[in-house]
Amino acid sequence: MPILHIRIQPDRSPELDLAAVLALFSSAAEVVDAELEILGVDTHDDRVEDDDLAEDGFLHFDFRTLDVARLWAVLQGQVFWDDTVGPALAAASIVTCDGRHSGDDAILLLHHHDRAIVPDTLDDV
Repeated sequence: MPILHIRIQPDRSPELDLAAVLALFSSAAEVVDAELEILGVDTHDDRVEDDDLAEDGFLHFDFRTLDVARLWAVLQGQVFWDDTVGPALAAASIVTCDGRHSGDDAILLLHHHDRAIVPDTLDDV
């Protein structure tokens, strides 16, 4: 099953409300019936402390779904374009899609906090 992976580096955007992001990610996963795995954050607390981060300093969110295109559209519309958290999230995140689990060996870059990097599209998934 393809995985849409979002890495957030909180240091890049200190004003980012991670509890709001987590709530929006959970809602998006429900909308598209995706499985959401969260690595590097204590989901029982609204705060993220330094010891909650993965060893690489990122928070990792993996979404597993057969309909990656729909999931990405929902995440863009409900999260990345959200007036409250969207700009801070965009400044602190990288989004990739790994299709290797569905027989496709491509890893696509869908979003990068560095706007100079041109993202891939899901047309190849």
